[in-house]
Amino acid sequence: MAHNLITQVQQHEEAPVSQVPTDIDDYNTEIKMNLRGQLFSITRDDLMALPESILLCLFPNGVFVDMNGNIITNLTEDDIVFVNFSPDCFQYICQVFDTAVHDLQLSEQAGQHQQIYDINDPNILNDKPSIIVLREDLDYYCIPPVAGLDADAMKKIKLFVGEELVKNTKIFDGLGYEPGKQLKPAEQHLLDMLCSSGFKIDGEWGHRSLEPGKTVVFSLALVRLATESSEAPSVEGSPSLKPISSVSSLSSQPEKRKSRLSTLAHAVSRSGSRGRKEKNSTATKLLLFWRKPARKCWWSDSVLDIDISSLRIKNANGQPLGHSTIKIHIRRVWTLELSVVGIQ
Repeated sequence: MAHNLITQVQQHEEAPVSQVPTDIDDYNTEIKMNLRGQLFSITRDDLMALPESILLCLFPNGVFVDMNGNIITNLTEDDIVFVNFSPDCFQYICQVFDTAVHDLQLSEQAGQHQQIYDINDPNILNDKPSIIVLREDLDYYCIPPVAGLDADAMKKIKLFVGEELVKNTKIFDGLGYEPGKQLKPAEQHLLDMLCSSGFKIDGEWGHRSLEPGKTVVFSLALVRLATESSEAPSVEGSPSLKPISSVSSLSSQPEKRKSRLSTLAHAVSRSGSRGRKEKNSTATKLLLFWRKPARKCWWSDSVLDIDISSLRIKNANGQPLGHSTIKIHIRRVWTLELSVVGIQ
């Protein structure tokens, strides 16, 4: 992996320190990171080239910290930055961006791409590999199955519920998608936009895991943008870009405030439904998300059948509980961003 964007270092081994000449910019210096016990190595330049929505996951406070949580003010190649982030997810990020960088190197060998781009130039999406970054932060709140549970029993129930939520890896289940079911307008526009840009209607999260010690499920999907030269394969049952009208939009009641993600998805969906005045209009509209992550937040309720027999909990009649229906409240936050590889 000598030419990879990001390399992993075996645990308990010293990462090789590059001999950086004094005339090379500091951005080429190597940064060693400890992600929950696993060591990784990356150059500062490659790290800062990652999408903002991913950098915020790695460094939520915007600073490097050591093993004691102290801020590293003068980072050297001997320092190890401690990051509270899933190493499996980071490896997934490595693989996707390594592949994109490799594809970019192959395409640049032809020497047919322009060197300078305007931020609104749609040709950038055809010349450079682009990755759609979709992140889900799912917080869940459990209702106790019986009254009087102690904190330890409730903690275990929350863990069981989290493990069950992780098993559902379908991306669009969070939007309430089911074959033949009509979604609300905002959710339908968002689903249409993503499916026309490279996502599959039955696609799964590239990474999904329960955050240690929290009632939070973290999910990430990195999908290559489908351009005019590389269209996404069609999937039976995939939605088409059709404008959707609702009863609420025709009424005189004040319109509910929409998130920026819902508003932009609506604009992209409508532009696709009117017919393409220019090639690949949906992909071009996604430039609105380049370096500008957009978010959508919503609540939902659900019930899960969980086996809690190991906890030896009894109901009001003194009978032990086995498989029990656990009611949960779910808060989802989706973050969408476009990353164009090779553009600083």
